[in-house]
Amino acid sequence: MSAFALTGKHMSSSALDVMHAQTTTMSSDRLPAGVPLVEPSTLTPAIAETQVSVPAPALSRALVELTGGLSAHVAADGRFLFIAETSLRLLEYSREYIDHATLFELTGIEDVPLLQDAFSAAQTLGPQQCTVRLLRGLTDRVWMRLRIAQYTPRIAGAGATFLVHGEDITAFKENEARLSDLAVRDAVTGLGNRQYIQQCIVDAIQHAREGGPNFAVALLDLDGFKKVNDSLGHDVGDQLLRDAGQRLIAQIRDTDMAARMGGDEFVLVLPGCDNEQALGGIMKRLLSAVQQPFQVGDQLLHLTTSIGVSFYPQHGDSAGLLIKHADAAMYCAKDRGRNGLFVYTDDLGDLHRKAFSLESAMFEAIHNGEFSLHYQPICDPITLNVKGVEALMRWHPALGPVSPAEFIPLAEANGLINLLGGWALRAACMQLARWDRTRLDGIYMSVNVSAQQFHHPSFPSLVWQAIADSGVEGHRLVLEITESVLMRDPEQANLVLRELQTLGVRFAVDDFGAGYSSLGYLKRFPLSSLKIDRSFVKDMPTSPNDRTIVTAVLGLARELGLSAIAEGVETEEQRQMLIDRGCHSIQGWLVSKALPAGELEAAFASGRLHVDAGH
Repeated sequence: MSAFALTGKHMSSSALDVMHAQTTTMSSDRLPAGVPLVEPSTLTPAIAETQVSVPAPALSRALVELTGGLSAHVAADGRFLFIAETSLRLLEYSREYIDHATLFELTGIEDVPLLQDAFSAAQTLGPQQCTVRLLRGLTDRVWMRLRIAQYTPRIAGAGATFLVHGEDITAFKENEARLSDLAVRDAVTGLGNRQYIQQCIVDAIQHAREGGPNFAVALLDLDGFKKVNDSLGHDVGDQLLRDAGQRLIAQIRDTDMAARMGGDEFVLVLPGCDNEQALGGIMKRLLSAVQQPFQVGDQLLHLTTSIGVSFYPQHGDSAGLLIKHADAAMYCAKDRGRNGLFVYTDDLGDLHRKAFSLESAMFEAIHNGEFSLHYQPICDPITLNVKGVEALMRWHPALGPVSPAEFIPLAEANGLINLLGGWALRAACMQLARWDRTRLDGIYMSVNVSAQQFHHPSFPSLVWQAIADSGVEGHRLVLEITESVLMRDPEQANLVLRELQTLGVRFAVDDFGAGYSSLGYLKRFPLSSLKIDRSFVKDMPTSPNDRTIVTAVLGLARELGLSAIAEGVETEEQRQMLIDRGCHSIQGWLVSKALPAGELEAAFASGRLHVDAGH
């Protein structure tokens, strides 16, 4: 600990006395007339409380030099009456220079008022402490924690003088600055982080309220980044984030601010851009910059970006709201095909509030048993006898039914689809077992599988458990999977299908023709059937193109040994055209809508529906 440390409110008097003794080293004309070299009894009461005997001058000089830092006796106007040799070396000044300088002149201009206040307070309140920046060698600066105590001579008219001791805390301040920088800087990209950009928005709001420009908040998400990160590793992903961040910085103005929020999301604050027209040029540059290929090592990577924008003050008066609304707009940009821009609207806010309410209700619905399965017959197109049924999830809360088009995407987004999908698979198999030895004996059950379900590591065991618990034969379970699910990771998909095939499970490609155009996967995967997308079936009677597509799909299925099922059949004309082209099965309102198990059983009991003899 420094010899000039504070003890409670009081300063160590021994160190001060050492400094008193050293005033003899200054020329006599620098001392007020008649001031004694050392007079311990004249110290202020706060100092005198711990007064000790004064050492001899030679010993005093040695002790002062050992204290290090800044040790000086200073007049009220800042003139140096004494300064230690070690202090001169620390500040890199000659004694000749110091003889014509003041402590205030050596202090950074921004800290002079603080030092003056400390000198004034020392005269009435006792020893003071303050932290200032002192000039070192005229160009550099050193942070000093100063302790200041008044020394009042007995000789009348001599004026107040001050004893100053300073500790060099430059290293501490530099480390503190580094830590402060780390607190607001993203470690991967070197850009600002979430905390930084939130403060930028707070400052921009305050500036706008004081007459400054309004501004935009843009949230950018890198389309396709997750696939790169998952397949090539985090090192490649991190480098890609760094490169993307630098490209964004290169496209914005000096007055704009940028940060990485986390993951593959970046946020920009753009002063003066308070409408779409003002924003247009910057957004075009950003979209174009991200579209250019990224070279990471030996990998040439392609990305795009989806951008959501909110404006101050139209879309929020806080950092939280502006970021939230820009985020909502960004997801709309993704929904519209990615690689584009979407500006927040109040209608969008209503939709997100509705989605949030719906999401909260879904959790309750699971516990309350509000979800159920309806079953739509899959029939022979000629006899209309039922070969199987497709299990379709329904939600009937107290306020009325919710369309699957609303809750299925939401369940996929919030992760509930795994829970719901697992329940649906088990419930469908149990229902199929209950129909054995009834009029529905022998039919098969078709169940939809989401991408999240299919790629979850536990999916094969989930299917095995559903079959084992229900006791149904594996070949009577058909899993419907879209083309996009299979092509997300073809190698892994093939492994899962082959594993489930050992249980006898069959697989149908749902919405065939509406997704990937490549047909190479058809011969790679152990598929049993194709389901022709309803969009082609709907316009068959009036669209030659749709008729051609359906004819081609049916021919392809026939050549590959797969059965074909036409979805969305609603008219006799559609049915006849499908029969003429050799379609194996049809499904749609022409035969029956999806029905609860009880109503479906009643339709068979009444003779309206019959089980196909071949199943």
